[in-house]
Amino acid sequence: MVDYTFIRKDIIKRQTVIEGILEVQSPLRIGVGKAGGMDPASIARDTVLKDVEGTPIIPGSSWKGVFRSEGERVLKRRNLIACSGVGRDYCLNNFRKYDDFQRSLRENYVEDALKTFWNYTCLNCKLFGTMSVIGAVKFLESRAIEFKLGTRTMVAISRTEGAAARGALVQVEFVEPGSKFTFKIIGTNLPNYAIGYLLTIMKNIHDGFVQIGGHKSRGFGLVKFVNLRFLDKGEKKIGDEDIPVSMQDEIKEDGDKFFEKMKPFMEAFNNAKIPYPVH
Repeated sequence: MVDYTFIRKDIIKRQTVIEGILEVQSPLRIGVGKAGGMDPASIARDTVLKDVEGTPIIPGSSWKGVFRSEGERVLKRRNLIACSGVGRDYCLNNFRKYDDFQRSLRENYVEDALKTFWNYTCLNCKLFGTMSVIGAVKFLESRAIEFKLGTRTMVAISRTEGAAARGALVQVEFVEPGSKFTFKIIGTNLPNYAIGYLLTIMKNIHDGFVQIGGHKSRGFGLVKFVNLRFLDKGEKKIGDEDIPVSMQDEIKEDGDKFFEKMKPFMEAFNNAKIPYPVH
């Protein structure tokens, strides 16, 4: 019988926290969006997202998007199926199992629903959630604890044509390099290989292979983790397909040293024979 602990929401056998501080390495802009309005305290028309106190933030939803997007590339490099989760590109829909899954839930056939979700969703769906199902990982909002804001004049982009608007300039606000933000993710019932998968994505961000926010083509969005804490409570192996990892319950290190100590988890991801989705 398959152990569905990883995807179950009614039990908690393991809780994992990865938290710390990240430092901005190049200008960072998490924008307010088209409907966000303007900050009256800023001379820029294109302002960064801030909380009610005027402190720059990176929403948890932005982090989830970054992790899911980079995770899709990581999984496909391992020749594993991964959906984008955007629009109708999600596994239950792609495998034409969404209606079956919903029917099992409505009729309270929990075991059938678990079996369908286990067999016909990728690691991204299980970790980050999909239509009608919350993920096993929660991303908390990152808040600036040390920051300076700058502005830069750039060529405006036409929203209708998607190209540079002739003769139009815009003042873009950004968070300056050297600024620092909090970072925290919380995972429930994560197998060791799933922890390793998250750490692999984090290391790609740390090493400069992944950018955060807007204006990536202009070199914006590079960040590094300057110190991190790993806290793991509960069972140390989740599911029959998981790979055992011997690790302390708590690890605190600066960025590079942290990822060096976390290598056993990343190796577990690289070596795990992930049995889903069925195809």
